[in-house]
Amino acid sequence: MPDSTVAERINAALDELEGAYRKPCERIVALEMVLHEVRQNRRIGGTPFARFVHVSVERRQEKLSRCA
Repeated sequence: MPDSTVAERINAALDELEGAYRKPCERIVALEMVLHEVRQNRRIGGTPFARFVHVSVERRQEKLSRCA
């Protein structure tokens, strides 16, 4: 897992992204775009950073899907 500063920044960025959309379904799509970009980036694929982002985004999507 990334250090706490990196984790805080990732969570803050994801919070900001989610805040840009009103509907839960729009937030889920935006988060999916983040996952897509992380998967496509060969430099970070398979790294602890990528795994942390993946887990963080999936948790958020699961939470949002319960509200949608």
